[in-house]
Amino acid sequence: MIGVVLWSDDNAGKAVFWCEDQGDLAYYEKTTLKGQGNCPFDIGDMVQFDISVHRRLRIAGNPRVLQEKTGSALPDALRKEVGCDRAGVATAKQDAAPTTAQIIPFAPRRVAAWPASAKLKACDR
Repeated sequence: MIGVVLWSDDNAGKAVFWCEDQGDLAYYEKTTLKGQGNCPFDIGDMVQFDISVHRRLRIAGNPRVLQEKTGSALPDALRKEVGCDRAGVATAKQDAAPTTAQIIPFAPRRVAAWPASAKLKACDR
């Protein structure tokens, strides 16, 4: 899987990846003997990693940097899209008009009743 680093903590040795399949985020944690992490990723780095699922969470394993700072604007763009400020607090958008697709409801199709004369044979059922 390929993804972009949305968040990383060098001291904890942890990172969160936005995945290319647009599915759930992938979580990475580097395990060390002394309990102190060393996360080699910066926000915006494009990484390639193996993916596994553990207790309904996607876990990134064996990550490696493909390109540095490729998507450094992605975290801010996501915050803006969902209406959050830099601290991650939700804020109301000024214009509530949809910026993407408009969903148009369709009335269900009316199905004509089967005529009483139409009987199914045993082999047609």
